[in-house]
Amino acid sequence: MEKDLITENSEADKESIRLALDKAWQDHHHTRDQTWKTLQAEIVLVAGLIGVDFKIESLIASIIVGILVVLSTIFGIQITIRHRNKVEVTKFDLISKFEHYLKIDKIIGEKFPLPKEISFWDAFNFKKSNTSIFILRVHIAILLFTVTYIVFRCLVSFKLI
Repeated sequence: MEKDLITENSEADKESIRLALDKAWQDHHHTRDQTWKTLQAEIVLVAGLIGVDFKIESLIASIIVGILVVLSTIFGIQITIRHRNKVEVTKFDLISKFEHYLKIDKIIGEKFPLPKEISFWDAFNFKKSNTSIFILRVHIAILLFTVTYIVFRCLVSFKLI
C-alpha cells in the first residue's frame, strides 16, 4: 500500500511544503492560462476566416482557413480535457494535501470539493458547469460555427441556395 508521504513523513520541512504548494498553484494558473490561450487562438482564426472570405472572396482560401479553424478546435478540445483530467485533478489533490499538512484548511474552515475529470460529453450535460466545461463548450461552438459557415459558403458559391 502506498504511503501518503505528506502526512506520514514527520521530517517533511514546512518551508519545502509551502514552496511545493506555491509551485502547484503556479502550475495550475499556467495550465489554465494555456487553456484560455487555445480559445483565443481559435477566435483569431475565426476572425481570419471571415476576413479572408470577405476580402479575398475565394472559396478555396475560405475552405483552407476553415480547415485550420476546425483542426485548432479539435486540438483545443483535447488540450482542455487533458489539462483538466491530468493536470488540474492531480494538482488540486496535491494542493489539498499540502494545505492539510500546513493546517491551512483549518484556517479557511471550508473544504472545497476537488475537481473531477470531464469528458467531451459533459459539454452537453447542462446540469454540469465549471470553467473547463465552459471552455469546452466554447471550443465546440466555434467548431460548429466554422463547419456551418463553410458549408453555407459552399452552397452559396455553387448557387445551391
